[in-house]
Amino acid sequence: MSKKIAIGVLAYNVDKYIEKVIKEISNLGPNIYIINDASTDSTRNVLEGIKNSYKFQVLDNDKNLGAGESLKKLINYLSKKNYDFLIKVDGDGQFIAEDIEKIIQIYEQNQYEYIKANRFWEHGLVGKIPKKRLFGNLFATLVMQFTLGTNKLYDPLNGLFGVSMKITKFVNTKSYPKRYGYPFYITLCCVVNNFKTFQINNTIIYSDQESQLNPLKVLFIISKLSISFYFQKIKVKKMIGITQRSAFLDRLSILSLFFLIVFISTLLWSVIYGRLSLFTPTTNILICGFLLIFTFLIFSIAFKEESAYRKNQISNEEG
Repeated sequence: MSKKIAIGVLAYNVDKYIEKVIKEISNLGPNIYIINDASTDSTRNVLEGIKNSYKFQVLDNDKNLGAGESLKKLINYLSKKNYDFLIKVDGDGQFIAEDIEKIIQIYEQNQYEYIKANRFWEHGLVGKIPKKRLFGNLFATLVMQFTLGTNKLYDPLNGLFGVSMKITKFVNTKSYPKRYGYPFYITLCCVVNNFKTFQINNTIIYSDQESQLNPLKVLFIISKLSISFYFQKIKVKKMIGITQRSAFLDRLSILSLFFLIVFISTLLWSVIYGRLSLFTPTTNILICGFLLIFTFLIFSIAFKEESAYRKNQISNEEG
């Protein structure tokens, strides 16, 4: 039974690049769907002008919804069309067709349900990456690995990925980001829900594209999503025999962290305001030290056990 694949292109004010993008992906095979997020430049006119040259379908947003909400709209639309897999591409020309083709080949030859990209390798960057993107991705990678219990995945803000349509069963509309951070959400959602995952090394071309990212908003969204998915992950793990111990240790480390915060707060309160507490400052310091070591130790054991489990779930080009 053949797998029904679609390429989805998010387009917002990309009149300089969209024709080149469509030209490069038009020979790859899958049907192409372009979602125009109420562009204010000539993007819609360019699409109208090339509609007879290339085969694609345009979905227009009546108002600007944001990249995340546009992707969700596209996923729901293609799910109703009985597609099995969506490869999401940006319309700004930063991705190369060879990487998109690589995702198609890996999906067709294997049973991967989520295929993401990683730009941080020897030939991953062409041009100069903006510093806010670089540091944002470094932070996002560390938080993602902490949340998911694996060090096999990187670059969770990379906008090139392919995902099974079964993602529609797991997307929480309340927590799903409408604009920024949606690739981070998709990665956490897929891995927490045990999608068979593969990470490719891709190349991103930086030229004169304008970044719409707001670093502070992305930082806030990433932090909020990480906390939410960490607790969701524990719920999933406790239902699987091989990860139940890791789930218990996760909960134990959270409890220990809670008491650590309480005792640190009590210590600061007594020092700053000179108020009496249940324990002397010296005793408080000893308790805080013990809780710090205990929390770190328990979390490390839980992470190690979960990492061993994720090895069977996640593969990448680096082995």
